[in-house]
Amino acid sequence: MLIKKVNIFFFFFCLITLSAFAQDDEYVIEQPKEPKNRVFSTLPNPDYTNYLLSSSAYTLKKRDIRISGTDIIFAKGSYGLSNNTTASLSISLIGGFIGSIKQQLEINEDLKLGASASIGNILSVPEDSTIFFAGGQIMATLGDIQNNITGGIGAYYAKGTFDVINAEREFQLNNFFIATQKQIGRKVYLIAEGMYFWNYNVFSGSLGVKIVIKEYMSLLFGVMPIAWDDPRINQTNVEASAIPLVSFRILLDRH
Repeated sequence: MLIKKVNIFFFFFCLITLSAFAQDDEYVIEQPKEPKNRVFSTLPNPDYTNYLLSSSAYTLKKRDIRISGTDIIFAKGSYGLSNNTTASLSISLIGGFIGSIKQQLEINEDLKLGASASIGNILSVPEDSTIFFAGGQIMATLGDIQNNITGGIGAYYAKGTFDVINAEREFQLNNFFIATQKQIGRKVYLIAEGMYFWNYNVFSGSLGVKIVIKEYMSLLFGVMPIAWDDPRINQTNVEASAIPLVSFRILLDRH
């Protein structure tokens, strides 16, 4: 029973963290109706494509590079193929290796739609212990790059070489999420997220603070709660925990 609980916790921690990975001295925009290229050139928020765990619908500008790392274990690099398309590669110390691509569709100045697809391994360690992963999500972001809210839904497929959840090696996962960030200070943002995997009654999310450093770096501190309950048994047995998160991100504006 203990091994089962550890496997469930470990799997969803890796899945949530890796898939979330599968993102100026003046923060006030004096003229709200300035052209968008002016908004991006001043870049009051150098980490506008992601929250702590989940992704916004925003993509990088063409040729821009974003590098991020979370809790020393996870790292991600992203590149703007165009102003509306971003390609990313995520790696981890537990053998994770996931490639992803995200496409943005601009509906108007305040509404963006996005879609992403990912494929790779969540886990790959000696003794042939691997978990293959593939999936995608769609999301909508309302607001600007400083203050916004995003809602989305995802579908994922995973297959392991060992029993991961309830003696299953191959299974599908579906989730929906909502995330928001609010500028609360000159260079300080508050971030809150919630996500629910209804296949296995797993809830997670984050609550954290983002601090902008200079014009192109950000440092994030937060906590990730995670709780689960097996819906296929007749009794309620909720397990819960919380994981501290520390993330450092750099945006290289090549314009």
